[in-house]
Amino acid sequence: MFGFGLKKTPPAPERHRLVGVDLSATRVRAVAAGVGSVRALHLDDPNEELPLFVSLDRRPAQLGHASLARLRVVPHAVCSNFLPLVGTPNEWRGERLTLNPDSALEECLKAVRPTIEAETDAAGLVLPGYMAMRQVRTVLELATSARWPLRGSASAPLAIASHRASGLTSAVRGVDPTVLIIDADEHVVSAALIAIGTDEVKLLAATSVPKTGVKAWKDRLIDGLSDRCVRTCRRDPRDSAAAEQDLYLQLDDALDAARVGRRVTLGVRSEKWYQDLTVSPDEFEAVCEPINRVAIDGLKQFMFSAPVTVPPRAVWLTFTAGRLPGLASKIYKHSPEQTQVSLLPANAAAEAAAALVPRWLTGHLPRTHLDASIPHARRLDVRDTGSRALPAS
Repeated sequence: MFGFGLKKTPPAPERHRLVGVDLSATRVRAVAAGVGSVRALHLDDPNEELPLFVSLDRRPAQLGHASLARLRVVPHAVCSNFLPLVGTPNEWRGERLTLNPDSALEECLKAVRPTIEAETDAAGLVLPGYMAMRQVRTVLELATSARWPLRGSASAPLAIASHRASGLTSAVRGVDPTVLIIDADEHVVSAALIAIGTDEVKLLAATSVPKTGVKAWKDRLIDGLSDRCVRTCRRDPRDSAAAEQDLYLQLDDALDAARVGRRVTLGVRSEKWYQDLTVSPDEFEAVCEPINRVAIDGLKQFMFSAPVTVPPRAVWLTFTAGRLPGLASKIYKHSPEQTQVSLLPANAAAEAAAALVPRWLTGHLPRTHLDASIPHARRLDVRDTGSRALPAS
């Protein structure tokens, strides 16, 4: 009975972890990394990622999954795909809000700050490789304005290569191995060719393929599935905003299932009718064949003009790129035998950002945005950065 009636003070949250943040035109993801452990943060509780969608008819601004759930119902009232437009005079006008790309992004950065700040006072950020330096500067200024505990930033594909490519060896003696990293977001499918040298990873070339963003793939899927529904029951989900929205929200789970070879059943519902559509992975690929062909042709042209004499040692597709129907299988089909084709986990870029933070803290990396090269890390001692240190990968 000792201590009866005394109120226990809850322990203060630990803030010694390092946080890596992955920002794309589609969403924000983040991980908290400590010695021996990496944990995904819930930026849009209970969901791990915060989709970059902002409603224009609500005040205060409604973000993330709440806005995504209304995208096909009131598309004119949802602001999206604004990251590639940062620094431009574009504008979205709604009943309650008027946003430009900078202010829309700032709303999202402010929304995730409390979660990041609760974990750490040292965060690293990675951005899509297609962003211009003037846009990068704007993003970093907005993150600072949102009071992020930011310690450095890098291009996402370059950071991933720095974090994961130590085991790659060249198939040709005397030639540095290269890795091709393919990504996708709401804006485009993009690619970066990176050389793995003895002292550093270095960007050799990069490209993005117009009109191949995730939005274009999902629009095509909605049209293809709706056409099939018309053939099956003479009902079109696009005639009902609620039915189209419900179908749209099932796409990500359906694509995850199709990626591992499973048939999926999508339920199409309106107020007066319903229809179940069972779809195979091959059928998803067939629907997306035209846009897939555009993406593959763009990537092939890029590689034909790339400054290399031997094929890449590896091709890595990010989680989002690997989810696009048929893209990974076609890349595998068109890759030479000696090239390994792999799919990266969802948090690969965020983990790579977290792994760079100790090097920014100790001054082993400059505080400039890293988009051309990253030197290889020496193994850091915990004493170099205090209890916050991460072993270098």
